[in-house]
Amino acid sequence: MSPTPPAPAWLLIEGGGSHTWVSNARGETILTTAEGPSTNPRSVGEDRAAHTLIDLINRAGRSPNAAPMGVIAAHGAASTRRAAEDFAALIHRTLANSDETPVPVLVTNDLTPLLLSARGPVCVTNCGTGTGFAARNGDRWARVSGLEWLLSDEGSGHDLAVRGLRAVIRALDGRGPNTTLTGLARLWCADTSRTSGDLGADLFTHVYRTESTKAHVASFAQQVLEAAEDGDQVACRLVQDAASELAAGAAAACRATAISTGTKYTLVLSGSLLTEATLLRGHFLDWVHDHLPPASLATHSSESRPSDMLRLRDLWLTTDALVPLREAMPTHSETAPTAAAAVHA
Repeated sequence: MSPTPPAPAWLLIEGGGSHTWVSNARGETILTTAEGPSTNPRSVGEDRAAHTLIDLINRAGRSPNAAPMGVIAAHGAASTRRAAEDFAALIHRTLANSDETPVPVLVTNDLTPLLLSARGPVCVTNCGTGTGFAARNGDRWARVSGLEWLLSDEGSGHDLAVRGLRAVIRALDGRGPNTTLTGLARLWCADTSRTSGDLGADLFTHVYRTESTKAHVASFAQQVLEAAEDGDQVACRLVQDAASELAAGAAAACRATAISTGTKYTLVLSGSLLTEATLLRGHFLDWVHDHLPPASLATHSSESRPSDMLRLRDLWLTTDALVPLREAMPTHSETAPTAAAAVHA
C-alpha cells in the first residue's frame, strides 16, 4: 500500500531588494522556511532571480510531485501591475515540475502586508535597499514611489550609498570637499581581488564587477551613516537629505488617504535603515513628530512575516476584499481557492 501523499500547503514568498523569505504553511501553521538573497529581477537579473527562487522553494521542502494549494507573494519586484504579472510568471516557471493542475497565484507589493498589520488608519514607510511608502485609511489606499532605483528610491540605502560614493570621487577629483568617506570607501572595496592603490579605479572595479548587485552597492550606506555619526559634514548632509526624502514620501501617502494632523493613525517603519537606531531614523522621526504625529509607532520585524503573510492569504480568500487594494497597490491575482477549501489546507 503506497503512502498517502501529504496534504497540499500554501507557498508563501516575501522579498525585497536584498532578501527573500519562502515558507510552506498549512492552516495557521508555518511548516518550513528558507531564506536567501534577493529574487527581484531588476536587482539581480532574471536568471539569478529564477535560480535563487527555485533553490529557496526546494530548501523550504516543497514536495516535487505536488502543486501547492496556492502561492502568496508579497514582493518588491511588484513595482507595477505588469511587473507583478511578470513575477507571477516567474513563479509558475519555478513550479513547472509539479503536476498540470493550475496553481492559484497572488502577487502584490511587499508593503501590502504591512498595511494590514494594524487596525485603523496606517502609514508605512520602508527604507532598506530601496524605499516605499503606502497608506490606508478606511477604503482609501495609496502607494508612493517604489519604481526602483532609476525612477525613484530617493533616500534609500542604495541612493545614500551612491551619493556617498560620488562624494568620494568628487573629493578625489577636487570637485568636492574632503570627507572621511574616502577612507571608509577604501576599506569597503578592500575585498576586491586586485587593488591598484588608485581608489577611484578600485571603486570602479568593485562597483561594476560582474557579480555586483544593487544590494551590494547599497551596503555602503552603513559607511555613510557611520561617518555622519562621527560628524563628517558631507555625510551629515547626505543623511539629512535622505531623511527629507523619506518625509516627503510619507507625507504624500498620508495626503492621498486623508491622514492629517489629528488623525489617529499608526506609523509602521520597515527596512533596516529605519528599524535600527540610525541617525536617519532619528531625523525622520523628528520630522514626523513635528508635522504628522502618529497615535502609535510600530517597527516591522522579520518575526511578523508569518502572521503578515497569512493575513494577506485570508484577505485574498474574502470575496471582493482585494478591490481597493488592487486599485492602489501593484497586484496580480489568478483564481483564488475558495475559503471553504482553504480551511482544510
